[in-house]
Amino acid sequence: MLAFILAPFYVLVNLYIVYWVLRWTGCCHRLCGTRAFRVLFCVVYAFAALSPLTGFAVQEPQWLRHALKQVGSYWLGWMLYLVLAVLVVEGLLFAVRRIRKKDFQQMQRVRQVQGGVALVLVCAVCLYGMANADRLRATDYEITLDGAGEDMTVALLADLHLGYSTEAAYIEQAVQAVNNMQADLVVIAGDIFDNEYEAIPEPGRIAAALASLHSTYGVYACWGNHDVSEPILAGFTWDTADADKDDPRMEEFLRQAGITLLADEAVTLENGVQLVGRKDPSRDKKLGEGRLSPEALMEPLDPARPVFVIDHQPKELDELAAAGADLDLSGHTHDGQMFPGNLIMPLIWDNPCGCLQVGGMYSVVTSGLGVWGPDMRVGTKSEIVRITVHFAG
Repeated sequence: MLAFILAPFYVLVNLYIVYWVLRWTGCCHRLCGTRAFRVLFCVVYAFAALSPLTGFAVQEPQWLRHALKQVGSYWLGWMLYLVLAVLVVEGLLFAVRRIRKKDFQQMQRVRQVQGGVALVLVCAVCLYGMANADRLRATDYEITLDGAGEDMTVALLADLHLGYSTEAAYIEQAVQAVNNMQADLVVIAGDIFDNEYEAIPEPGRIAAALASLHSTYGVYACWGNHDVSEPILAGFTWDTADADKDDPRMEEFLRQAGITLLADEAVTLENGVQLVGRKDPSRDKKLGEGRLSPEALMEPLDPARPVFVIDHQPKELDELAAAGADLDLSGHTHDGQMFPGNLIMPLIWDNPCGCLQVGGMYSVVTSGLGVWGPDMRVGTKSEIVRITVHFAG
């Protein structure tokens, strides 16, 4: 329903972009003001702007669907920065007009310079964002917990979003980076999939890569809000029957990858650490289920032993700390993924990304391994987190 409501807005925004970009390019060179150029530009622009819809509608052949999905993914990022460019440039022109009261000919020259610079910057930012999304980096945190125990290393991954924006080689690169960390424990904090299992390229190869993850105590995961089977259009999912959303192929994939799923469950590792994996509230709502409260999860655990929690969304931090958790491992936020989203995330989440101490508990949130929506990262990074855990007792 929300997608239908926003559709007219999407059309108007794109018409607005076309109008101003044609004005900018028309100021730059007389060739850009010709009818032939304008028609060609509108045709190319319409193909890109409609690619999210055509990628959703076209089912076969798979190569065409995949190509259209990829174009649509990139287009959403380009559209964002085109909108920002139009608003900034025309806002500056409006201010110049009011303050300097320049004549029409002068304003055209100003528009020519500012519009040309804006288009160059949009291209530069988007191309950088496309390349930056595939640049994997490692982030290190070091924490000290109360109580007795042996020092250990935890590798945290989240938000793989296996789908149209994923390449098997990228996952293999990530696995090698994790193995180089020589972690004692590997956790994957949800959003392993991107709603459509069919979108995973070479699922056997990716499962085999994940199965080669090395750690002392194993590889564990929890579900995220995208780990359900739903048709997705420009980031919006289409409702289906609850039974259809729980795709058994996702759990089978995890088994093939040697990943232990914890859904409101706890295990005690060989070193005594109690590891709890929480259900995701958004996923459970779609499936008509529920998840246990922090108090209910922690009640059967030994309070004298450390408790690590895997929870896709960094919610209920105070409640988890009060219930006795020592370390909460999350993803979901992508750190905003693309500017200015990274400036908005601190307004939504207590810990949008990074390491934060909440009472006696540490919350660690990763910006994620993959992307959601636009296949770009601007102002954020694709990362794997290494946490070195010390015990004070």
